[in-house]
Amino acid sequence: MDLRKEIALDIATALSKNLSEKITRQTIRYMQSFNTTLDMGYLKNLWDDVCYQRQKEEAPFWKYYDDMILQFVSSQLEQLSKHEIYAIWLQDIDLYFQLDDVDTGEEHIHKSQPYCVDDISQYIMNEYIYKEAESWRNDRLRQLLGYF
Repeated sequence: MDLRKEIALDIATALSKNLSEKITRQTIRYMQSFNTTLDMGYLKNLWDDVCYQRQKEEAPFWKYYDDMILQFVSSQLEQLSKHEIYAIWLQDIDLYFQLDDVDTGEEHIHKSQPYCVDDISQYIMNEYIYKEAESWRNDRLRQLLGYF
């Protein structure tokens, strides 16, 4: 790889990490603004619910949380510039399969916007938000999950 491409990828990686971490913090604050839906006596907000479910077990209605986070992350991505979205998209391992679809002219992918916001949102959710939820600790979770 030539130096120019290597520098560009390094810049994209750093930009992606910064933006993904920012969206993660925004998502946590957003989820913390809603009261818990799990009646367990310890949990306070939806972020507690997400953390509990990622650390213990997902409730039958997990899709509600997943969809809520997906919609919020997608709305945050829609506020970014094209180069910022590309920087994040470049980090997604599934990019290579998506680019194959673009190269073969799949009808569901638009040439003006070859990326899918939901795919990029899923990447941020899996690589940042849910990893944060899996390691999140507070007094409420410690009591409920038995962490000391």
